[in-house]
Amino acid sequence: MKIGIIIHSMTGNTSLVAERIKNRLENEGHELSLERLAIIGGEDQNQSDPQKISIEPLSTNIEELDLLILGGPVRGFQASPAMKAFLGGIDKLGGKDTMIFVTHAFPFNWMGGNSAIKQMRNICTEKGANIIFTGIIDWKNSKREIQIDSLAAGVARKATKAAS
Repeated sequence: MKIGIIIHSMTGNTSLVAERIKNRLENEGHELSLERLAIIGGEDQNQSDPQKISIEPLSTNIEELDLLILGGPVRGFQASPAMKAFLGGIDKLGGKDTMIFVTHAFPFNWMGGNSAIKQMRNICTEKGANIIFTGIIDWKNSKREIQIDSLAAGVARKATKAAS
């Protein structure tokens, strides 16, 4: 199965989670690409308007993927503006199986994680994606490593099921 992981990471936390997911899926025999969104003109951490953010073109062709995994940080109790800008620039996802995960520094999912997932899910669904899995990593949680392992296992399970 050809899988693409596309992330926005400001502090490296989302990148770390994406690498763990990638390693797990590669160990299970999937073909993977991992791409980090690059903002044209550099990262402005104060920019919250996705309309004012330009993303460099990806090297990954989303249409060629069997499965798309999207990840990003929670910012201001919302999905990353850079991820929203990226998703806003996609014309359609045409029934593509899609997974979403976010990372945040809060102890409870209701403190931003749930709303960020909902926003990303809504944008993807409007573009025709088939959301098959979501997850939230609470970065300050003492069981963060267990959460990451559980997320990677859940992604791998769903990827295997989608491949069959």
